Amino acid sequence: MDGHEADGRQVGYDNAVITRIGALALPLAIPVLVVAEYFHPAKEDPMNNRAVFVEYAHSHIWTTVHLGEYFGFLLLLGGLIALYYSISAKPGVGAGIAPFGLAAAVTTAASFTVLQAVDGITLKRAVDAWTSAPEPEKTAAFAAAEAVRWTEMGMNGLSFFLAVLTLFLCGSAIALGRVYPRWVGLVAAVSGAAFAYDGVVIVAYEGFVPSTIKLLGLLLLAVWSFVMAPLMWRNGARRRIAGLESVSPSPARRSVGAR
Repeated sequence: MDGHEADGRQVGYDNAVITRIGALALPLAIPVLVVAEYFHPAKEDPMNNRAVFVEYAHSHIWTTVHLGEYFGFLLLLGGLIALYYSISAKPGVGAGIAPFGLAAAVTTAASFTVLQAVDGITLKRAVDAWTSAPEPEKTAAFAAAEAVRWTEMGMNGLSFFLAVLTLFLCGSAIALGRVYPRWVGLVAAVSGAAFAYDGVVIVAYEGFVPSTIKLLGLLLLAVWSFVMAPLMWRNGARRRIAGLESVSPSPARRSVGAR
């Protein structure tokens, strides 16, 4: 196999597989996140630390729920990373923006890893220590739990800002590229804008309060993920066929080889 055939196989097979994996990961992330959110304790006001810490301490599935959220986030970000390979297939402005979306997705995955470690593990241990501490030590234990809560709040706001940046860059790459319909990219960009407002303005300045903007962003993200899935799957199929054609010997080449 010569270098041209090897390059064709690389493009036609490897990138097609990556694109199809992303097509499966994007829609799968949504039900995983919805199920995890359903089981998340949420009866108390999240800004009433004393009440909400008691609720969290009594939860026996707290860490499991947050590991589920983490898995859902990784599926979503994995789909966005796979999107880079399909957008980069055709040269142009979209392909030029796509690497920045890839870098943002990797950074976001790292940020969400820290967020879930703080929220899903450290906070749980802190509130458990507070509820079980002897009375003379409760004040100090509560202060420690609050410090963890504030760290979680900061990580949450900036992690969602990074997620926004990823969505905006990927949406811009789609809208300015030649691989997918431009309106699909605009949906991703608008979803990212909604998350940006929630993370940078609401969470950063007000804390964990009800947000209609965030619900709008989640709805648009869910719609976008289920729209992108079949588009990416078909794109992967086309690239696989192109790869097969590039590695198949042409009639002229076969006739030369027969001599």
